[in-house]
Amino acid sequence: MSELKALVETLRGLSDQDLRSLVARRLVSLNNLDDFYDLAEALNSSKSYSAIVGSLGRNQLAALSKISKDEQVTDEEFESLKPLLLAYRDRDKVKTFAALLDQLKQHRAFTRALMVVPDLDDSPNQDTIDRNAGLAAFSTMQSLTELVFDVEKHLIREVGKGGVGLPDIKRLAGTLGKPNEAAKITYALAEKLGFTAINNSRHFLTGKALSWLEATQSTRLEILSQHFVALIGTELQKEFAELTPGTSLKAWLVGHFPLAELTSGSRIGQIVQTSELLGLTFQEHTSSWFASVLGASENIEKLMGENIPVVQDRVILQGDGTIIAPGPLTTGLESVIRKFASTESIGLASTYRLTSLSICHGLELGLSIAEISDVLQKASGKVIPQPIEYLLREVATRFGKLVITSSELGDHRSNILSDDNLLLTELGNDQRLRPFSFSRLAADRLACRFEPSVVYFGLRECGYLAIRKDSDGNVISPIETTNPVSEKNLVDKWTDAVERILKADLASRESGNDEAMNRQVQLAIRNKAKLAIIVNLPDGKQITIELVPSSIANGRLRGRDLKAQVERTLPLSTIEGITLA
Repeated sequence: MSELKALVETLRGLSDQDLRSLVARRLVSLNNLDDFYDLAEALNSSKSYSAIVGSLGRNQLAALSKISKDEQVTDEEFESLKPLLLAYRDRDKVKTFAALLDQLKQHRAFTRALMVVPDLDDSPNQDTIDRNAGLAAFSTMQSLTELVFDVEKHLIREVGKGGVGLPDIKRLAGTLGKPNEAAKITYALAEKLGFTAINNSRHFLTGKALSWLEATQSTRLEILSQHFVALIGTELQKEFAELTPGTSLKAWLVGHFPLAELTSGSRIGQIVQTSELLGLTFQEHTSSWFASVLGASENIEKLMGENIPVVQDRVILQGDGTIIAPGPLTTGLESVIRKFASTESIGLASTYRLTSLSICHGLELGLSIAEISDVLQKASGKVIPQPIEYLLREVATRFGKLVITSSELGDHRSNILSDDNLLLTELGNDQRLRPFSFSRLAADRLACRFEPSVVYFGLRECGYLAIRKDSDGNVISPIETTNPVSEKNLVDKWTDAVERILKADLASRESGNDEAMNRQVQLAIRNKAKLAIIVNLPDGKQITIELVPSSIANGRLRGRDLKAQVERTLPLSTIEGITLA
């Protein structure tokens, strides 16, 4: 049995769920694949095997080593390779794939005895590990929260394939007080958690992101731990649960995954990096709660104890509009304050600021000036300073003076409405807004060719208190503007593509048409595979010829007959059926 035939038959025998899990674990792109033959070819490529060998454990590598030497493997060893389609049974013999062995042989660790270097005892003491791990978890939660508010308040375009532009990275990094690389990591983590998704080349928030804002600190920690458990998988979860506090996670992974690359893009590298971000390790050494978190036996916040900062519900309100939080705020208070205050810096002590734009944002979300005043007074425990009262009154007066609505007039997609003629004139003369090319349609109306959301964020970036209204005159919440995308998990995002391949394969097998035949021949030519060809003879009989095809053109198939050891040319009209041999 050829390798490709074994793969195709195995793929056809998988359930829909197993098939989705396979392509997720093997990281195969299904965008340009039409059927199981294409998928088998993609799985059997050097690129595909190169991406998976670093995630193979010692036992899996030992099993592949046995297969490469034609030695017998146990059922347990075969089952460890089967879910990833790294081995198959040909009659009573277990075989693997030549391209996979070629990739493995490039690693010296696979071709000679493995040696594990003992870990030097240079780890920090456990109190230091726990204290810093707790602070890391808190910092990650703050960073994710800040990212959610940033995506809500800014139009963040997709750059490249799912990337974020440098200006957006710098803005988030500046608020976090961290390097740009930390902001990139935060965006990547938010995407993996399902907080953001891309629609029409723009990053949007999902329902999970909004739930995060309302979640308690304990729930947030639970969300992060569940993400880590999903990342490591069931097998590693069981083994990690047995690690003692202070164990070097990196050394353990290197010992158990000899061919692993510890780059940020590799699975092992992601495990190390994510454990640091989520406060499960510090300097790659396990915290006291590492094993317990994986067992999910207790409340995570309780396990961390004094190592996670204690939240409080008091702030210091200053006359210049500054709100100082001397310590971490409760998620409920933080969520409300963040609706009408912008961030200047975050940390164990955070600083927020009241501005016209931030208060306008709170009003768009449905808060009233009275509610904002009440929150500030209760949180500070003092009378609101007079300058802040003036600011609140001013915003209340200006709110709704500049409205953006949809338009279907000619090439115009947006209307900018205001009773203030001078304000519209100012917009038309503002050099920062020249790319919008506003057209003056009336004394109270400008028009623009861009979508309302684009105009809205453009005006807000320039400091104008613009709001959006729907056709019924209701204010459109910025959260609603940024929440049209439903979240999808890692496996489910392949569902549509898998269903498409299943339908195409079924149609191909049922029709037996020339197109399906041609696809199998082309696949065999590229991979130098054998074909079993059923040929109709002039006397009405049929024979089966095993052929290694070399070309197909002008209605004829050419190739080498393996039994007769001669070159044959077969008219396609005489071929009844073709299968991989």
